[in-house]
Amino acid sequence: MNKRRTRIVTGMICLIIVVLAYFAERFPFYVYEEEELHTSLRQFFSVEHLVRLQPFLIVIAMAALSIRICIWIRGFLLPRDQGDRKAANGKSVKLRKGKRPLFMTVRWIFMIAFSTMVMFGGIWCGFILAGIDFPVLACPTNRDQLIESSCYFLSHLPVLFEEYSPTGIVLFFVSTIGFALLLGRTICGFLCPMGLIQDIMHVIRQKTRTEGISMTQSLYRRLTSIKWIMVLLMFGLVFAGGEFCSFCPAIVTSPVLAGMKVSIYLSGFMMVIVLVGSFFKRRFWCNICPLGYLIGLTHRISPFRVKKDTISCTECGACYEACPMGIKMIYTERERTDVTDINCIMCGECVRSCPEDNALALAFAGKKYYTASRAGLMSGFECDPDPEEEREAE
Repeated sequence: MNKRRTRIVTGMICLIIVVLAYFAERFPFYVYEEEELHTSLRQFFSVEHLVRLQPFLIVIAMAALSIRICIWIRGFLLPRDQGDRKAANGKSVKLRKGKRPLFMTVRWIFMIAFSTMVMFGGIWCGFILAGIDFPVLACPTNRDQLIESSCYFLSHLPVLFEEYSPTGIVLFFVSTIGFALLLGRTICGFLCPMGLIQDIMHVIRQKTRTEGISMTQSLYRRLTSIKWIMVLLMFGLVFAGGEFCSFCPAIVTSPVLAGMKVSIYLSGFMMVIVLVGSFFKRRFWCNICPLGYLIGLTHRISPFRVKKDTISCTECGACYEACPMGIKMIYTERERTDVTDINCIMCGECVRSCPEDNALALAFAGKKYYTASRAGLMSGFECDPDPEEEREAE
C-alpha cells in the first residue's frame, strides 16, 4: 500500500511539473516592459543596475520568507529536542569547526571564480571575448556573458539545426561531448553557478544551526523519477510548443543575477523552490537537474574517479550520510575499487567524512589527489575546553 501511494504521489508531482513547464510563459514572475540584454561596465556600477536586480532580490526575499515559514511549521509540529549532547562523565560537549581540508578550499575557490567569470566576465572584458561557445552551465539567454552553454541548444535542437552550418553542428556536439567526457560531473561540483548558490544555502543552514531534512532511499527514488521527467521536458518541450528556459531556474542565476533586463516567468518561482529545497537538502537541484544527469552519463569514461579500498572500509555509512546525492553504493560495494556513480558530483564530501585511512579517494587518470584520513577528519573538529579543567590545570 505504501509503495502504491508513493507511486501515485510521485506520478502526480511529475504530472504537475509537466503541465507547469508547458504553460511556463503563462506564469510571469517578473516582466520588463522593454527587454535589454546588454550592460556596459559603466552601467554595472549604477543605480540602474540595482533596479535590474529586482527579480533576483524578490526571489531571495520570497525564499527567506518561505524558509522561515517552513521552520516555524516544523517547530510547531515537531517539538525541538531540548536535551544537550552529553559526554560519558555527564558534562555537555560542544564541538567547533577546526581546520578545513585544502581540497575543500580549492573547490570553493574554483566555484566562486568560475561563477563570477560566467556571470560577469563579458561585462568586465568589454565584450571582447563575448560569443565564445563552451559547453558549460552559463545560460545563453544572457548574450553578454563570457561563455555560453550547450544547455540552450540541447533544449532547442531545431534552433541548432536552423542556425548552424553542418560544420558548426558537428563542432558543437564534438566540443560538448568532449568537454563532458573530460570533466564528467566535476562540472557540477566545481564550476556550476547553481552549485555555488546551493552550497551557500547549505552553509547558511549550518550557520543558523537549522536541522535539515533526513533523506531516505524512498525520497531519493522520487527525486530520480522527477529527474527523468526533467530530462524529457528538456528535450521534448520545444517540439510540443513549450519553452524549457521559462521553466528552468538557472535563468535567475544568470543572467538576472548579473543585472540583465530579461523577463522571467515560472523560472522565478522555480528558483524560490530550489533555494528553499537547497536550504533543507544539500544540492537539491543537482538531484533533479537534467543537464547534470546527461553529463553524468559520461562518468564511466571520465578520468575523474572515486576509488575505494574495500579492505580498509568498515561499512560505517559515514560517506553515505555525507553524500549530497545519496549514493549508497559508495559504502555497500565490497568488490570493485571504482565506485564512481552517474550521480556523483565529485564534491569530495564522502572522502572528507571517511574515518578510515585510504578507504576512499578521489583520483584523476589513476592518480589519487584527495584521500581519506582519520587524522584529517579528527583535525576538522576541536572540543571546546572545559573551564573547570582549565582552572585545575592552572
